[in-house]
Amino acid sequence: MKTDSNAIWLVSPDVRSTYSEDGAVLLDIRKGLCYSLNPVAARVWSTVEGSPSGVDLVGLLDVMETHYKISREQLERDIGGCLSNLENMGLVQRNGLVHGSKAASARG
Repeated sequence: MKTDSNAIWLVSPDVRSTYSEDGAVLLDIRKGLCYSLNPVAARVWSTVEGSPSGVDLVGLLDVMETHYKISREQLERDIGGCLSNLENMGLVQRNGLVHGSKAASARG
């Protein structure tokens, strides 16, 4: 997936997180839903969460590149897919816009 390199990603305000060696668990307090993240997705999440004013794709790539020895192009595809999934579930916002799938909000 090609991600808009100019987008600024932020954690949605209704989401809380906790971490373990297995990844992370996210709680959407508005929807009352929990999500689990594998260790790689948890690192993406923690990078976005650790950037209160938001982070762009280049910033995420720079951080992730220090942890994983794969091509920058593959990292971009993987991060783009992760961000897309998080955005569709309403867990992150792109440029301050909330996107949440009806399917994600109907689960429970």
